[in-house]
Order: sequence, then structure tokens, then C-alpha cells
Amino acid sequence: MENLKPYLGIIAVCLGLTAYIIYIHSTVKDKIKPHAFSWLLWTLTTAVVFIAQWTKGGGSGSWSTGFTCTVCLAIGIISLLKYDKKYSLSDILFISVALLALIPWFFTKDPTISVVLIASIDVLGYGPTLWKCYYFPDEEKAVSFGLNSVKHFFSFMALQHYEIATWIYPLTQIFMNGLVVVLIMIRRRKLAK
Repeated sequence: MENLKPYLGIIAVCLGLTAYIIYIHSTVKDKIKPHAFSWLLWTLTTAVVFIAQWTKGGGSGSWSTGFTCTVCLAIGIISLLKYDKKYSLSDILFISVALLALIPWFFTKDPTISVVLIASIDVLGYGPTLWKCYYFPDEEKAVSFGLNSVKHFFSFMALQHYEIATWIYPLTQIFMNGLVVVLIMIRRRKLAK
């Protein structure tokens, strides 16, 4: 199984690439309207998780996290420029709390507590997107979130060292991306009636 892990890491990156091509294309064509602060928060959190996974021996399982960080930044910037012109106090609070999650890492020299906090903050960061999916389910791309859920499964399987700092983030992402898909599908079906 160990010699398959780099291939699983490549599959995770390819799934992410596919998901993000679909998502960015839909954003640029104004078919969906991503919430900029969710994507900027995910940029910050995935950067921290990538560094933690890499330093804790995640190896090929961390590749898609690093790739995701870069794409989250791109989507966040596109969303800022195209759609979001005002921000709520909760948006600013989420970003601030994410930055505060780095403090334990600084003092303990171990990223585990920070990654647990980041994973929790990241889950909370889905709040604006879940709210938007509930009220405007056609403004998000279910297939992209579904592909990302599968991507994180492969990323989890590709990890070369399993400890909380490496596996908690992919597991929360499998669940949260899946939740977004389920919410979009339920709301689209309900609103279509």
C-alpha cells in the first residue's frame, strides 16, 4: 500500500484540479457567486494545514492541500473583484480567529493544536457558504464540492504518516464538502417544487 500513496496523492490533485476548473469557469461566467471570505479563510487554513502536514510527514497526502491553498486564494480574489464589496463582522471575525489559531504552534513548536483549531475554524468558515446554499442553491456548484469531498478522501488515503495533525483536516473536509452537496441538492429540489 505504501508504494501506492504517491499515486493516490496525484489522483487527489487531479480531482482538485477538475473541481476547481469547473468552479472557476462557472464563477467567471457568472453562473455561481462564491462567498469571498469563505475562500480567503480557506486559503489561510489550508496554508497552515499544508505546512503542518508536510512537517509532520504527510508526504503525498499533503500535495492536494498545498494545491488547494493556491486555488482557494485565486477563487477568493476573483470573488472579491467580481461580487463581494462589503463584509460582515462575522467574516472579519472568522479570519481573525484563524490567525489566532497559529499562536499555540508558535509557543509549542507543534502544529497539532493549531491544526485542530484550524479544522474547527474551517468548519465554521463553511457557515456563509451553507447559508448561501440554503437561500441561493443555484449560486454554488455541487459537482465541485462533491469532487473536493472525493479529493480529500484520496488525500487522506495518500498520507504517509497518520497523526492528528495530518488526518483531521482531510476528514473534516470530506464531511463538510459532502454536506454542501447534500444541502444544495435538497434545496434545489425543494425550490423546484
